[in-house]
Amino acid sequence: MKYEILLFDLDGTLVDTLEGVVKSAQYALKHFGIDEKIEDMDFFLGPPLRYTFTTHYGFSDEQAAQAIEKYRERYRVYGKLESRLFPCFPAMLDELTAAGYRLGVATSKYENSAVDILSYLGVADRFEYITGSNADETISEKHEVILEALRRFGIPDEKNKALMIGDMKYDDIGARKAGIDCCGVYTGTAFPPEHELAGATYIMSSFDALREFLLSAD
Repeated sequence: MKYEILLFDLDGTLVDTLEGVVKSAQYALKHFGIDEKIEDMDFFLGPPLRYTFTTHYGFSDEQAAQAIEKYRERYRVYGKLESRLFPCFPAMLDELTAAGYRLGVATSKYENSAVDILSYLGVADRFEYITGSNADETISEKHEVILEALRRFGIPDEKNKALMIGDMKYDDIGARKAGIDCCGVYTGTAFPPEHELAGATYIMSSFDALREFLLSAD
């Protein structure tokens, strides 16, 4: 087995969180008098919220902080209720654990929210560590989250032992910045050639392909 530790992204990889994310972003934007249609907001899935608010809407750092707080105001109440575990889990997680992998989560989502969602969906106990961004944003970028996850697993200097698994380019880019390999999976949130252009180490067309790859890996 080439890798010992598998780090899963959350949004769009383990869990379909799109509804809760975009509705909470829509709620935050309304605070600033901006009306957006939910179907046009899927770009909120993946990158840190501050990046999206500043890049797509030109918010200042202060405005972005206010928008994030409004987002969290709604998400902490409704987010987990609007999240759905992808059907292949938790069976795949059990198989991977039985095969000897150590499992973790590395997400740009706030860590408390990630723990809350995975607990609500009944799979939090499948992971040794659930690592996410923190409220003071000292850990927010994807590569920072990944590096913190590696520290928790006790392998900050053994990066060849870990594989990041994600559904969008942000996971591929973050893994490369952190110095670990990445497996990009097309789950429906991104489409070819996103992972190819982002330089993913491996590219899977589906969850079934991911499962076969991981369980047949030497």
